[in-house]
Amino acid sequence: MNSARLLIVDDEKDLLELLVKRLIRKGYEVKCAETAEDALLLLKKHMFDIAIYDIRLPKMDGIELLKKTKIIQPETEILMLTGHGTIETAIEAMKVGAFDYLTKPYNLSELEITIQKAEESRKLKHKNDSMKEIIKQHNEFQIIGESPIFTEVLELTRRIADSNVPVLIEGESGTGKELFAKALHYWSCRADEPFVAVNSAAIPEQLLESELFGHVKGAFTGANYDKKGLVEAADGGTLFLDELGEMPILLQVKLLRFLESGEFRRVGDIRERKVMVRVVAATNRNMEDEVAEGHFREDLYYRLNVVKLTIPPLRDRKEDIPLLINYFITKGKIQGKRLSPEALFELQNYDFQGNVRELQHIIERGNLLSRSEQIEPADLLLPTRKFAQIEKLQSLCSLEELEKIHIEGVLNNVKWNKTKAAEVLEISVRNLYRKIDQYKLVEE
Repeated sequence: MNSARLLIVDDEKDLLELLVKRLIRKGYEVKCAETAEDALLLLKKHMFDIAIYDIRLPKMDGIELLKKTKIIQPETEILMLTGHGTIETAIEAMKVGAFDYLTKPYNLSELEITIQKAEESRKLKHKNDSMKEIIKQHNEFQIIGESPIFTEVLELTRRIADSNVPVLIEGESGTGKELFAKALHYWSCRADEPFVAVNSAAIPEQLLESELFGHVKGAFTGANYDKKGLVEAADGGTLFLDELGEMPILLQVKLLRFLESGEFRRVGDIRERKVMVRVVAATNRNMEDEVAEGHFREDLYYRLNVVKLTIPPLRDRKEDIPLLINYFITKGKIQGKRLSPEALFELQNYDFQGNVRELQHIIERGNLLSRSEQIEPADLLLPTRKFAQIEKLQSLCSLEELEKIHIEGVLNNVKWNKTKAAEVLEISVRNLYRKIDQYKLVEE
């Protein structure tokens, strides 16, 4: 079955009806009009992949309709039909954006082949727009882990990758939920299509609908042009909805409708658009609790939760820690250094609240602070070591005193290299100098 939506405009009623019936039998969605004016009304209400226009139409001709179509729906591929096929007419049509033209009387099989070529051209343009990002993401994608609990999730991921059903990925922050979303995409038949990620928490609520579904010019203040949404950018591929639990209730209604039909409207538009995407969602919240508390729609939750992947925290797969460390050291930013056995022992006995992401940051910090080719336990600045003094005093100290002790400890560990200390503390050097003055800290 063909999925392309066609618009046919011809003032010869019998020929128009014949062509519409033939293309509907071939599986196309077809709408038709006998005048350019009626065609423009359809273009304002519906989206079309391919349009077929007779050049000779009453009042407004096909060339003028072609020009207006390219303004209203610039991505639509347009075929021109003419009973007066002069080379000048063909050149004019091609100059203003026609994909191809056929001369009447035309062979219906030839027209169908031309429609197929136009459809392929449209898909190729869409694919080329996303190819650079696809290649970049594909090169960055890798999952590390061999523990039984982790291997089990990987195996389930492989089994469901080629399916079109929605997937819900649950797991704590830093466990690698986006990596599994990429695995679902790149291990599937959609691997050469777009992978588009949307972080519901990172986009202001008032802009999220526009980012997701797009908008038309004039839809709101600042909407100076038509904008394609991320749903359309993901057409044919995977739409990854990260931080699902942060999605506003009102937008959840529109997302549910999109999941059920594949149809949506850009903000400010009345025309229905349709795409084919596989939806993968991720959250670090307990969604059943969110539903029970009324923060998330129950029907949307069950629509997304067709298959659930639960990513285990790093503390439940500590046998993977050496593999992850080796990956960060050999493939990451800290090539050339190694961990001492004592440092590895401390990491394997550390409770990673931030999971794999925290491990990566600890290794990067250890590399920064290490004064030799070997990263030692003291270089890691693990909270169990770094806050040993604070833990003894926490019931007796004010928050200001605790901050002073922490900053002083970091400065001493890096031998008062203020640039390094600021990086470890994740503050600016200027702010660090201000804290040193505030707490009257001096180098020992």
